[in-house]
Amino acid sequence: MTTASINSEIGSGKERLVIGAVMLALFMAALEQTIVGPAMGDIAADLGGGALLSWVPTAYLLAATAASPILGAIADLRGRRLALYLCVGLFLAGSVLAALSPNLATLVAARLVQGAGAGGLTALPFVVIADRVPMNRRATYSAYISTIYAVASIFGPVAGGVLSDYVHWSAIFWINVPLSLIVLFGIWSLFRDDTVAKPRSIDFIGAGLLIGGTTTSVMALNGFTGVSETGIPALVWLIGAVTFWAGFGWRMVKARAPLVPLQILTDRTILLCALGLLCCQGSNIGMAVYLPLYYQQQFGLSASGAGFAILGLLCGIMSGAYIPPRLLLLNPSYKPLVLGAAVVALCGALALTLVLAFMPTLVGVEIATVALGLGIGSAYPIFTLATQNAAGNARMGAALGVLGFMRAMGGTIGVAAVGAAAVASGLTRMEGEAVASGGIPMWTISLVAAGLLSLCVLALVALPPRELEGYVRTK
Repeated sequence: MTTASINSEIGSGKERLVIGAVMLALFMAALEQTIVGPAMGDIAADLGGGALLSWVPTAYLLAATAASPILGAIADLRGRRLALYLCVGLFLAGSVLAALSPNLATLVAARLVQGAGAGGLTALPFVVIADRVPMNRRATYSAYISTIYAVASIFGPVAGGVLSDYVHWSAIFWINVPLSLIVLFGIWSLFRDDTVAKPRSIDFIGAGLLIGGTTTSVMALNGFTGVSETGIPALVWLIGAVTFWAGFGWRMVKARAPLVPLQILTDRTILLCALGLLCCQGSNIGMAVYLPLYYQQQFGLSASGAGFAILGLLCGIMSGAYIPPRLLLLNPSYKPLVLGAAVVALCGALALTLVLAFMPTLVGVEIATVALGLGIGSAYPIFTLATQNAAGNARMGAALGVLGFMRAMGGTIGVAAVGAAAVASGLTRMEGEAVASGGIPMWTISLVAAGLLSLCVLALVALPPRELEGYVRTK
């Protein structure tokens, strides 16, 4: 697609339709991360429980993490349209197979297929927006995407509970069929002129090594933090992870056309933004998962009350996402803004730690979590914009695929790290169960988030000072 044709579409009905289609695809993928939780009891009643049950959500997240950079690279190598068809096709097939699953093993396999498609659906919308929207308008679309994630986080558990109670647990998968068909129609009608300047072969060996490295890393992390047990020692998973990642690094250096171009992995801006995103996402998801348990234990809130209490964090994230579009119009130098956002988030996490430790009141916790959310929400769009700015069109899919991978890994690391603190502090104990002796204080859950955000601040201090292309500095 030429620059002239793209510019002619800006503000047109076609642009709005294509952006709406990819946003709907992103919403589907984000929704499936949280909608399955309330249905787990009914799934266990119909298909059985056991060790496989925990893999219903885990398989989806693991497959999405591994697939994100692979499908992003395919978008660069074979075109956005083909990559989107592949993503939606996998997501749709996995949804139908999940809804029809006669046993738990089939459901887990279906979630792997569905998650593989979701990995692309969480990365490719950023690529499509970068193709069709000028840089000075992308911050607004990035804010929309942050809103979609927040809405999915709120709406997913509610929808999952309602559908499971009043229809059937399989309905949480069937609803993806009409939504996927709408997205497919949008792709078919809007991507007819999608071309690749020089199609190249796909590095399947690199893809295999990436999948192996991701899988073993997640299993090692879960094993060391006690989140899940597989019967294989965590050290064995760690050795496997080191082996796979070493092989992936060797492949990226030696392959004629590597899955992820070496320039992506060595670009300081992309690398540091990816690290910053991992830390922010880990803090966000870790606190969003375990703060409701704190609300229930400390303040005696019900499950629904704790769900409403976490809205302080989510509303902060949604509000923060709309700050960068305005400030970047005044000054397109993004480093001070993203560094300031990370500092605000760190201050919010430290304030939350102090509140939990010395004056645990609901009002105090809400104020601190709003500050935490504002900082994280303000940083999210800038990570994407800075990566797009550094990657260029030829490497856009691969770069944003890496960013999607780090977002997913951040969520996994955050849940595991904060979860380990929650278990050690007795936050996850059942009612009436005694607290283990030698436990750590409950306020350490937010201290973990503060630690991740401290790493984020350090990474952003080293971020090269650049300006976003397409912006005009306002005096």
